Amino acid sequence: MKDPTAIPELRSIYDMLSLKGKTAFVTGGAGGIGSSSAAGLAEIGANVMLMDIPSQEETLKKYARQIADRYGTKASYVVGDVADEKGVADMINKTVAELGSLDVCFSNAGVGLAPDNPSQMPLDIWQKMLDINLTGMFLVGRTAALKMLELKNKSGSLIFTASMSGHIINKNQSGKDHHHMAAYAATKSATVALAKSFAMNYAYANIRANSISPGLMHSGLHKKFGMDLSTFPETGYDAIPLDRWGTMDEIIGLIAYLASDMSSYVTGADIIIDGGYTVW
Repeated sequence: MKDPTAIPELRSIYDMLSLKGKTAFVTGGAGGIGSSSAAGLAEIGANVMLMDIPSQEETLKKYARQIADRYGTKASYVVGDVADEKGVADMINKTVAELGSLDVCFSNAGVGLAPDNPSQMPLDIWQKMLDINLTGMFLVGRTAALKMLELKNKSGSLIFTASMSGHIINKNQSGKDHHHMAAYAATKSATVALAKSFAMNYAYANIRANSISPGLMHSGLHKKFGMDLSTFPETGYDAIPLDRWGTMDEIIGLIAYLASDMSSYVTGADIIIDGGYTVW
């Protein structure tokens, strides 16, 4: 019997990290986190399908071409709506038809819309954020898991983008009192629970499900909340123990870890990457 603690018996970290021959489906692929993570997954061998809304088609096309050229893997794109059940099924089917398999699903698409506070938020804003940030997460995760079961995969990885806002209510940085996010925080908190539920429901098939909770990142989402990076050091850096925003380079490693066999015993986890913001 092999000794699992013996140095010669340990698997190669490089082999565990490799996604060679596997396929990843990434929603929100035109955004900072989606495109960067797709590139990171391609670098460790995965073929990638980037997905976003139709207005982002040219951006997706550019990113897919850049990824294929740089890393030598297959990269394609698809446009659609994560809140549309048939549309999600079509996108997943296209991924398998073009790239041959589905092993990793990074359900990352999300929006932050204003106004997002209980007093002023119109119901249609609330509903749109629920549709994209929560229903979209459910549909993408479920459809991907069912496809993995259909393909009889030996394993699979579902990754959901939540937020540090799923753990705290962020202090409003605009200077206005009592205008703190409601819909965004609610949907991101629910995403953490949704990922845990997926983890328990699909553990029998060795399909793992985890979520990530980014803090303030240079991803482009800050623009949706009206944040001005040129003035933010005076209004918010003091809330971050590491004294800066996170970069896309710092997201890539986390996604690669959760997508690969490096995290083969990790499921139902939420990993906060926020420079220590939520520790205070």
